[in-house]
Amino acid sequence: ACATVEKYKQEIIKINETWGKKAEENGIKILFFLGEEKTDLINENKYIYLKDVENDYESAAYKQNLGLKYIYENYNADFVFTCGTDTYINVDKLLLYINQFDKNKNLYIGGHGDYRIIGNDNIYFHSGGAGFILSNSVSSELYPQLYNIQNEWENICLINNVKNLIIACDVLVAYYVGKIIDIEIIKNKNFYSCNHKGYCYNNTFLCCGEKVNISEIITCHHMTMCDFDELTFTLENNPPANS
Repeated sequence: ACATVEKYKQEIIKINETWGKKAEENGIKILFFLGEEKTDLINENKYIYLKDVENDYESAAYKQNLGLKYIYENYNADFVFTCGTDTYINVDKLLLYINQFDKNKNLYIGGHGDYRIIGNDNIYFHSGGAGFILSNSVSSELYPQLYNIQNEWENICLINNVKNLIIACDVLVAYYVGKIIDIEIIKNKNFYSCNHKGYCYNNTFLCCGEKVNISEIITCHHMTMCDFDELTFTLENNPPANS
């Protein structure tokens, strides 16, 4: 997250007003990992200002990696869901879905993914926009690498002539997760990298369009402030079935 740019700060506030509030009511811990520069968002249990981390686009990877490290060191989470602040989580659907999985298995869960070639490897990654879930077992496997993982990743990208992937934090996680023994990659069509209407980039680019089933969405991305409010209203008036 970024609280030093007004647009992104408003996304943080909107999450707190919508799905974040519902998540906390259901016992889900919400954490925002921010750059070092302090703002008026002050809550030691929610806003984590990371030392020596900036608030530029490149900082997203550091926030992700150091955030995962922080969570592992401070919480015994069964599952960790990582996403940006323009992402919306349908909390009811998420809880119904995740309940079927075992935290002790090596699970990498998400969707709306793609592939990137790195050296001789064709790496599948869950879209970071839609968010992804790591089981407790995977978090444990990744933890020893998280402090220096970004520097190592930059070297891998440079060596393999894929410099454009240095800031691709979702590809980074997929690359390292893919090296875990017995990893199970679980793809779900209800993780959307577009918004709840199937559009991206402030409703200017058609992505999934009419294929999106609002009642089945687990998470969606490219959400505007109006999108947050509209989807919240829709979900509150159409609660999911208990199955």
